[in-house]
Amino acid sequence: MAIKFEQVNFSYPSFDGTNFSALKDINLEINEFGEFITLIGETGSGKSTLVQHMNALVRPTTGSVTIYGIKIENDTKKKGKVKLNPLRQRVGLVFQFPEYQLFEETVLKDIIFGPKNFGVSNEDAIKRAKEVIKHVGLDEEYLKRSPFNLSGGEKKRVSIAGILAMEPDILVLDEPTSGLDPKGRDDLLKLFTDIHRKLNKTVIIITHDMNTVYKYASRVLVMNDGSLVYDGKPTELFSTNNIENWNLDIPDIISITRQLEERLNIKFNSQPKTIEDLFILVKEVI
Repeated sequence: MAIKFEQVNFSYPSFDGTNFSALKDINLEINEFGEFITLIGETGSGKSTLVQHMNALVRPTTGSVTIYGIKIENDTKKKGKVKLNPLRQRVGLVFQFPEYQLFEETVLKDIIFGPKNFGVSNEDAIKRAKEVIKHVGLDEEYLKRSPFNLSGGEKKRVSIAGILAMEPDILVLDEPTSGLDPKGRDDLLKLFTDIHRKLNKTVIIITHDMNTVYKYASRVLVMNDGSLVYDGKPTELFSTNNIENWNLDIPDIISITRQLEERLNIKFNSQPKTIEDLFILVKEVI
């Protein structure tokens, strides 16, 4: 097991002087390989706080998070016995806003910063940069450019490349497609799918897009008011009545399918994931 949450609670001081509970009694296990996970929930439900625990950016108020055999508790850093950087190398976190990660004068320097910080030689770090820039759909010419002169989509790709260059086992992305046009969103989702399949990495994506959840995820985690209220398959999630209680939307393909079933007075024998799948089902009944 790569990551294990055990009765994790996390709170922080709020403006009125009380403590705000961001996470409540979280029990969760994440596998190292083979999972494409989406993490969803309303704004303020605890999603970002949860993933920040996955590479020890924050520590639980109570409970523990075990990351690749290293147990992280509230007083872990004070004990001085646990080095957290190696954990952050294995669990790579890409922030929602790439500007939080881009600060060097060239794309190359930004990408090699992480590997060099973890002891990789300059030569090997540059070699990794040339490889990962291609993984994210950009050519080597981008390595010479300033990250601050790139488009929003290009900045996101460079920030992802910088994390991939550290060769993490798990890639965590906080709303990576926000602010992108449909093509940019689809291109990035294809990239994450390729990383998952070709590089054999577990990918965890925070998103508000239920179409992404339904089409790509093998597993869905739902946060609601600081609690983990669902952990399972997307097909089962959207067949429950709880999605209204959790203020989640229905994926477009499910909505279209239900309308067709109602108008045609039929019941399809399976739930399509794409329009192409739906066309096939319609042909079978007409």
